[in-house]
Amino acid sequence: MGFNSIQKPLSWLALGCLLALSPICLVAQEITVGPSLQVFTVLASIQAVAQSDADLDPFGSPLGSAIGQELTGKDIPILPALRDFYMSHKQSDPLREQSQYVSLALFLGDAPFFDLSENPSTLPQEVWDLRDMVPLVVDFYQQAKIDELWQKYRPQIEADSEKYRAAMTRIIQEMTGYLRMDPTEFRSRNFSVLMNPFAASNLTDSRIYENRYYLVVGPGGAVPEEEMRHAWLHYLLDPLPFRNPREMLSKSALIKITQRAPALDNAFRDDFDLLLTESLIRAAIVRQSKGNAAAKQAAIQQAVQEGFVLGHYFFEALETFERQPVGMRLYFPDMVDEINVADEEKRLSAVQFLAVPPRPKERIRRSRLDEMTRLAEDSIAQGDYESARQILAPLLEQYGPQARVFYSLAIIASQQKNADLAKQYFQQAAALSSDPSIKSWSHVLLGRLHDLEGNRDSALVEYAAALKIDDAPVETVVAAQKGLQESFAPAGATPPPLPQEDPKPRHGVPLGRDVPSTPSTPSNP
Repeated sequence: MGFNSIQKPLSWLALGCLLALSPICLVAQEITVGPSLQVFTVLASIQAVAQSDADLDPFGSPLGSAIGQELTGKDIPILPALRDFYMSHKQSDPLREQSQYVSLALFLGDAPFFDLSENPSTLPQEVWDLRDMVPLVVDFYQQAKIDELWQKYRPQIEADSEKYRAAMTRIIQEMTGYLRMDPTEFRSRNFSVLMNPFAASNLTDSRIYENRYYLVVGPGGAVPEEEMRHAWLHYLLDPLPFRNPREMLSKSALIKITQRAPALDNAFRDDFDLLLTESLIRAAIVRQSKGNAAAKQAAIQQAVQEGFVLGHYFFEALETFERQPVGMRLYFPDMVDEINVADEEKRLSAVQFLAVPPRPKERIRRSRLDEMTRLAEDSIAQGDYESARQILAPLLEQYGPQARVFYSLAIIASQQKNADLAKQYFQQAAALSSDPSIKSWSHVLLGRLHDLEGNRDSALVEYAAALKIDDAPVETVVAAQKGLQESFAPAGATPPPLPQEDPKPRHGVPLGRDVPSTPSTPSNP
């Protein structure tokens, strides 16, 4: 996306006392704070439109107004076309109006071309709806000489970034140390705090796009440490539910309680993993807060009343976690397994849920491909393979070859005893996927199918291929090594869990979750 060239990565040397990171890890996982030329250009075009028309309101930032004043004196022939586009996409909510253009900017390539994917399956719907703006932005960048404005104002934006950089470094040290987690264990993920000079100083806009976490902040004002801490905890904790699908499924009945919580966004009612992760994050933030015991109890009670129904449980469970040495990645499955559904239902029966949220509801943005694939994966988890197949098959026709879809279809075919079709789909998933989890599990499960057919030589080839994949999950490596040592023999008829993409394509989950890494080792193909 081109952001790395215009941002300063956080100094990992400052975190040396906490983590010993290799250069390879730093390349695979960028954590950056700074300005974005794409955000600057797209928002400048809207500012120019607003300041050229008395009927429109420009953005309220003093810095944005100063930039807009300079644009007012320029000859920009594309402005009328930009104004028409702006008016045809105007939102009633001013915050959502600016947010949609930030979303577009986050998906643009480098200047001066600002390339945008032409595949709707890779974009959130709101970005796809704005795709016709890209050629207008390209012309605006040239005509308004944005490169000159960028060079003029970038030092000021960079200077303002330093306090965010310092705060982010401190938050990483505090929260990563508290959870005893190495953030590099989930590879190929990025976390960025981006400056939006056109936003109000108290405005933050947090979202997750696939493996990229963003917190977009306005200039000046106090550093939004609470939002930064919240976003960082999502970055650390979001993958964990997907590494432990069996434990998550066994507790998912608790989601029905959210029907009594009108203040809770519907996204949390429909996704137990998302609900549990947010409950854990709220509990971790409260436990690390500086208030006294009464204040902490009040804070976690409010989180529960909002609808984050496992807040109390995790608040108590984290106290036990703090007294032992194991890190959260390994501790998490046992902590979830210890949830007593009946006890939590009894505790929550007395809760008076809030009628309205104490803060604006978070919006969950996903593409249609992601929505449908997630729906199919839920059906697979419930053993409804035919419904899942009927959801997935049309996606290949509509969106073309998709590794995640092929993998799910392979799981379905294997459970429906169609080994030849399963092998075909696993081969396509392995060939297409850039995700080490999907790719390595496809090879392992192909190997197991060959073993079941008595084709040991082909099985050995697949197990060896799985071991050659960089950043393959530990569970897959263990399964592949075992496959090389002995022919696979199924222990039972339990279907294998889906190895989720790391991260699973989830388009724009503001302070929600991205996904995952890999779950437990499948027991049969």
